[in-house]
This record gives sequence, C-alpha cells and structure tokens, in this order.
Amino acid sequence: MIRVVLAMIGMFFLPFFLYAAYQYVKNSGELKKDFLKDAPINWLIIAGTILAMGTLGSLVSSDILEYERQQRATTEKPAGQTPGRSP
Repeated sequence: MIRVVLAMIGMFFLPFFLYAAYQYVKNSGELKKDFLKDAPINWLIIAGTILAMGTLGSLVSSDILEYERQQRATTEKPAGQTPGRSP
C-alpha cells in the first residue's frame, strides 16, 4: 500500500521537479526564490494528476494480474489425478 502512495505522490510532483530543473538550466545554474511565480501551475497540476492516475491504474492492474496468477496456480491440478486417491 505504501508503494502505491509513494508512487502516486512522486508522479504528481514530477512535473514540478522537471519545471524546477528547466528553470535551473535556463537561468545558468541559478534558481531564483520566486521561480514558481511565473510557472504554469494549472498545467503542472493537470500533468501531475494525469501521471498519478496513470500510475495508480498501472499498479492496480498489475496487482490484480498477479493475484489472479496466484489463484490459478493453486487451483490447477495435474490431469488425471483426483484429490484423495493415490495412483
């Protein structure tokens, strides 16, 4: 569960980190205190939300597939054998 939460938080803030890195490179290695003043905050929030929801969907679907694989492995029996009888 913590893996999902950390992945979603990381993906939400990824556009903000990338924007900060862009501003750092653009300003020749100086990061101003008010670099988020002119930032496109709405677009960064939308991009972060899309990345977080995509990550959530990916993690949930992979967990569901893994759960189904485990269930099939325990219920499958070799052909021709019945439980409780020895050959």
